[in-house]
Amino acid sequence: MKEIVQHSIYGEIVYNESFWTGKKALTINGVDAKPISKKEYMVNEKRAILKGSFLTGSTLLIEGETIQLSPKAKWNEIILAIIPFLFLLTWGNSPSLCSIFPVVGGAIGGALGGVGAVISLFLMKTQKNPIVKTVVGIIVAVATILIAFVLALAILSFA
Repeated sequence: MKEIVQHSIYGEIVYNESFWTGKKALTINGVDAKPISKKEYMVNEKRAILKGSFLTGSTLLIEGETIQLSPKAKWNEIILAIIPFLFLLTWGNSPSLCSIFPVVGGAIGGALGGVGAVISLFLMKTQKNPIVKTVVGIIVAVATILIAFVLALAILSFA
């Protein structure tokens, strides 16, 4: 995900982080920062330290100044992201509830819920409009639960 920040002292700061690999690239005022370590960079003989990630919020520390590159996830985004995980955790481990609406539980349900939560949070963080973020979170939650339902039906048909 690419974030562009205009700063009064350092000019245009471009921060690019790959969602899949976590690889980070930093450009300050058109100059590519050279990585010293995983979190430390040198640009124009100044040491810059990156903290956080795209999902947890990224900040850049350069010469004692903190610059916010990407915002932290808001409380409503986190709640929407963990709804499918909590649903599968509780519903999938209750035989009486699964007799009404079967979903996979246990390790498969937990893994599916975790993947759904990460995808939901990532997709919500790419949106700017709060209504669109909410709709995206609900769509991913429903899709995750439906996938768990289809998997449960497939498992039950083989049993």
